[in-house]
Amino acid sequence: MGAARGCGNRADLEPLASNNEAKVRRDFRLPSAGRMGRRPSAEPDSLPAMTTTPAHLFKTARRQMRKIRHRGPQNETERRLLASADQQREQGLGWRYDGFKDWTTAKLFEELTRQGVTADEKGFVEAAKAAGSPTALGEAWTAVSTGQGKWRDYAALAARELWRRLLADSRAPEVVADAVDELLEEAEVKPPRAALWLAAARRLVAACVVDGTPDREHFAKVARESGADLVGWMVEMPASLLGTADEAEAPGLCQAFAGLGDEKVLRAERAEILARLGKGDEARSEIRALLQAHADDPVVLLKAGAVHEALGDVPASQEYFRRYEDAVRAPAHAASRVAASKAGLALPAPKLGPNDRCPCGSGKKYKRCHGLAS
Repeated sequence: MGAARGCGNRADLEPLASNNEAKVRRDFRLPSAGRMGRRPSAEPDSLPAMTTTPAHLFKTARRQMRKIRHRGPQNETERRLLASADQQREQGLGWRYDGFKDWTTAKLFEELTRQGVTADEKGFVEAAKAAGSPTALGEAWTAVSTGQGKWRDYAALAARELWRRLLADSRAPEVVADAVDELLEEAEVKPPRAALWLAAARRLVAACVVDGTPDREHFAKVARESGADLVGWMVEMPASLLGTADEAEAPGLCQAFAGLGDEKVLRAERAEILARLGKGDEARSEIRALLQAHADDPVVLLKAGAVHEALGDVPASQEYFRRYEDAVRAPAHAASRVAASKAGLALPAPKLGPNDRCPCGSGKKYKRCHGLAS
């Protein structure tokens, strides 16, 4: 699926030939600009405001199309989308739906040349160095490209793809975001999810934690370029390793992620994971430190209960769960309406979607937290 470069007309944006972004999002069940995983409550304050780019729309649409094809179309609109995508693949436009995985590097350069862009593999590194970033290079190529209609975003997307192939060790935010997003997309339809999530986590940590020091500013740039909710995913990801051959990596990932995202939530998650791995002393030490710093915080109290439950200390776990219920009843936490309702306080339920952040403060999606009870 195509996308505009952020301004002007949006003709040829999607298979149904609409020139209206709102209709594209509606047809593809895409989230609005404010719901694409940008600036959730747990994100670093330094994360820039959400910007919709061609890469964002392509990634989101590609993910949705992959889901539709994997489970089969469920209505006429989805059948039309798949049929139109297949037709455009026959016209050489499959990259709009499948990315460039089937394109050789030579073919990418050949198409750029056809569009009037002077570029080749030999001179790419020099051109990349002069541009400074995949986005800047893509903008320079787009400015001279003769690509029209459904081809007009090709130069910008090709720049990102070539940068990733020919400068594979680059820490460029676009390159890191694309590599992580590709693994997360694949994990949605291809088991085992934990293995793909682990590969994505390793790539993210390698780029954003340098010599043991988290680079929050760089992570903010990666998160801005990503089509996924990386902060929310970081909260869910480590626990997915439990029960696998790689579960020993989970606590370390929590610690690395804590330096990039919501430190309190991820440290609390780490405490529970340590408890479930049988590392009682480390788990108690971690949750004790959090309780000292955040004595009445619902998330910390909830995790304290989970830690002691995992360690077999039923009286302590029940006490912390009781304190959690008291905390969400308190006026200071009245914004946690769903959590408070589950604790017995009658409050109107918020208008939440399943992928919104749960208002209890856990950092998880509503559907994976208090939404389960509803």
